[in-house]
Amino acid sequence: MKKQTDAKELVFDSAVYSKEAVELAAYVFAGRCGVKVSPGKGVLVARLSGGAALDRLAGEFANEALNQQCRIDLAKKNSKLAGMIVTKALLSACGENKPRLRGSK
Repeated sequence: MKKQTDAKELVFDSAVYSKEAVELAAYVFAGRCGVKVSPGKGVLVARLSGGAALDRLAGEFANEALNQQCRIDLAKKNSKLAGMIVTKALLSACGENKPRLRGSK
């Protein structure tokens, strides 16, 4: 069996990066290099392999993981507001401007 020496490991602090963010970054990089994400004690380890210029790819992967984490954090923070905007838009599209009282036409 051939030992793989062309690999790069990135360690992400679990207090900052969610597993979802690192796995989404791995999915984005699936066509560029091999990525395996494994949990550690308080960290997530991403192992990049099989790609050309792994140092450059490692930096880009770290940026992508940060982008995904920011997207997730913003979605959580703004989900209530987004829901209100969607509800208002749907009600406006239906012609509902204000709540109707029962029995009124």
